Formats: sequence, C-alpha cells, structure tokens
Amino acid sequence: MVVTRKTGMDSIIKCLSYIKSQVEISASQNLTDINVYSENFFRDLLNLVLGHHFQNVNIDEKNAAAIDLGDKSAKIAVQVTSTNEFSKIEKTVTKFNEKKLYETYDELKIVIVGNKKTYRKKKIGDSSKHELDVAKDVWDISALVELIGDKSVKEIQEVQRFLEEQVQFISKNHVSKEIATFENLILLLSDEDHPAIGSGFLEEPDPNGKINERFADHAVLLTSEFQNLYIEYGEVLSDVRQHSELGQTKLRRLGIYLKTYSDQVLTDCDGDPKAALKQLVQELENLMKNKIKDYDVTAIRFFLIDELLRCNVFPNKEAINA
Repeated sequence: MVVTRKTGMDSIIKCLSYIKSQVEISASQNLTDINVYSENFFRDLLNLVLGHHFQNVNIDEKNAAAIDLGDKSAKIAVQVTSTNEFSKIEKTVTKFNEKKLYETYDELKIVIVGNKKTYRKKKIGDSSKHELDVAKDVWDISALVELIGDKSVKEIQEVQRFLEEQVQFISKNHVSKEIATFENLILLLSDEDHPAIGSGFLEEPDPNGKINERFADHAVLLTSEFQNLYIEYGEVLSDVRQHSELGQTKLRRLGIYLKTYSDQVLTDCDGDPKAALKQLVQELENLMKNKIKDYDVTAIRFFLIDELLRCNVFPNKEAINA
C-alpha cells in the first residue's frame, strides 16, 4: 500500500510540476491562452480533491473580475494566478470586497501556480467585509501536493488518473548528457573500494519527517526545488535506475556510501543542509570532471535532492559500526 501511495504521489508531483512550468513560461511571454486553460484545469482538479462544484465564473459571470472559480452552494471562491507577488493578493481581496462578493462567498482562496513567497502581512482585507488569512488561504503547488498527500490511496489514484489524462509531456530526444551524468554518478558512488562500504545507519526512511521537521527552515526550498527540477530530470533518472545495466547491488552500495559521505559533509557545515548540499554538488562535480567530458551540473543537484528524499542523503540516523 505504501508503494502504491508513493507511486501515485510521484506521478502527481510530476504532472503538477509540468503544469507549473508551462504556466510560468507562458506568463513570461505574455501568453494568455494557457491561463484560461489553467482556470478550467484547477476547477476540475479542486472539484476532485475538495469534493466541491466549482464553476468558471469568468465564463459564466463576466463581471466577477476578482475571482476565477466559485461554488455558490459551498460559498467558496478561488482566484488562480501565476503571480506570487503580494500586490496581486492585495488587489484580489480589494476587488473581492469592492464587488461585494463576500455576500455570495464566505471563503476566498488564492491558488498560485508556482511557489508562494514568505509574506510579512498575516491578514489582508476588511474584517467588516472579507479578511483573508494569508497563511491559510493562499495556496501554491506545494500546498496542493500536501493536501492531496493527506487523501486515501483510492483518492490519490483518482487524482493521478485525472492528471495523467490531462497532461501530455513533450518527450526529449536528446538526453544523452543527463543519462551519462546519472549513470556515472551511480558508478562513482557505488565503487566497492570506498572506505565507507560496510558501515551504515539504522533508520526507517522518513522523508516527511526529515524535510518538514528536521530541516523545517529549508523545507520550502528543498521541496520546491525538487518539483522544479523533476520535470526536467525525474523521468530520465527513473529510467536510468530501472533500465540501465547498473544493477541493484550498485544501487544499494550507492545508498550506503551516500549516507556516510553526506552525513560527514553536513557535520562539516554545522548541520546546514543548504550549505551542505552546495558543497556536495561541488565535490561531485569535481569528481565528474575527471570521469566524463560532458556532464550536467544541475542533474547532479537533482540527483542529490532525490537521494535526500530517499533518505540516502543527510540520513535520520543512529550510527552503527559494522
């Protein structure tokens, strides 16, 4: 059951990350067609996840300028935006109050198709009309992933099916550099001559406890960076693991070595995962320079973040001596 949940969530993260990247690219080019698409996409997704009956009010009610989606029976309104600036949130709430939409809707949610920032203001609006709680009512892709992750396995599978039907990936024909990078990283780090082979850690893999608790101050950075890079590298790395000739023995040996190696780097960086990750990338890049001519340094970073989520980098540990 755990495997089924993880498989479903991996696919969901991949699809939402792709939608996010496409909306961001279109917004940067001032293209509006995908914004209309994203409104309808999130209408259907939120209906599935929340069990509501949102309608696209931009289609049904041309004057509802402050919001995109509305469920009048549940009294919830949603604004979908690719902009994470606080001025956008403020403008949305101001218009919501000016249009007296609080008479129709009790709640207003703002969904950012991207990553929200850390906003200093906690509340925005007018308590006599509508006041928005920034922490609770402003969602981004990470918040949606967390929301979906709390669902049952059956519900997660329903969301997975919906997303896989909606999202068509543009396949890459030239990924030789990425493949070479991943394969050589695994070969380098699974070398049986490494001094760390034979020592390890007692731990239950707990990526949620690691990211959201142990590295709470860096959780948003690590999670959002994984989502951003997954669309570019996730499928390639998965194929390398599953279909290469590297074998399970090397993959297990890689995990053993990375735990010891990364834990020492983390200790040297006084427990700062951001600094330690940067140092690990630099050290692995130096190794790669001596191994292959053409490698992808961003692929190295994604590889390490992926291994972090697998609990092979910066392990939650009790050290043991074999």
